Amino acid sequence: MSKGRRQKAHGGGHDGNAERWLLTYADLITLLMVFFVVLYSMSQADSDKFKRISAALQQAFNIDVLKSQATATSIKDGQTEQSLADNQINDEQSAQVARLQSKIKAVIDGLAQAPDVSVGIDREGIVIRLSGSYLFDSGRAELKPNSFVVLDALSSELRLQPNDLRIDGHTDSIPIDSARYPTNWELSVARALAVTRYLTDTDGLASGRLMAAGFGEFRPLVPNDTREQRAMNRRVEIHLLSSVPSAIQATVPTPQSQPSTTEHLEP
Repeated sequence: MSKGRRQKAHGGGHDGNAERWLLTYADLITLLMVFFVVLYSMSQADSDKFKRISAALQQAFNIDVLKSQATATSIKDGQTEQSLADNQINDEQSAQVARLQSKIKAVIDGLAQAPDVSVGIDREGIVIRLSGSYLFDSGRAELKPNSFVVLDALSSELRLQPNDLRIDGHTDSIPIDSARYPTNWELSVARALAVTRYLTDTDGLASGRLMAAGFGEFRPLVPNDTREQRAMNRRVEIHLLSSVPSAIQATVPTPQSQPSTTEHLEP
């Protein structure tokens, strides 16, 4: 074979290799494009799922209450997902809540002693905060005898309302050194239960209306930086919730002698 033919044959083979490389490159670009399209479509689906799961969790656990944020109504695909809990007050109930707050404050102010008690309003209804040091000795969950007077006075007004009651126990951040209560969590639960048992067993509130919860040091009112602030965080809260389950409402007695003083928050 002559030199010219050998060069021509060699050049033709080189051109074929170049074309095969170009096909491989084009296939790679196509695969990359498909890969990113798939990733984009998956990310969109995950975003939709996340929104639905987030709304469901907010409704189930009332997360907005913990964050002190306003709850919103989300609308998606023509359907409304309402994340407000059943026991949250609305504008129409505000006046009733304010009147009940005034009544409870009047009960507290009418006591001979001056207990460390405050009455306020939150998004669930009325909250009565009692100082932990007023109710209990340090590291204990047995009610002090002097606390009976204020609990009896509160019960005289609370029994007139058919609403649910939730008793919350709270502590400061100082770890407890007790074999009976290994952590502040157990202590807060025990204190909430002590108040709950007194309201039901001694003051006669309907057991079906009450529930108890303990939060330990995890929901402080103020930072646990000073002794005074830690004392503020050691507390028991009585929440008069705005919801009134019909089964409970039918069983709560209303005193016949005082029909005009009975007032409750409509569900």
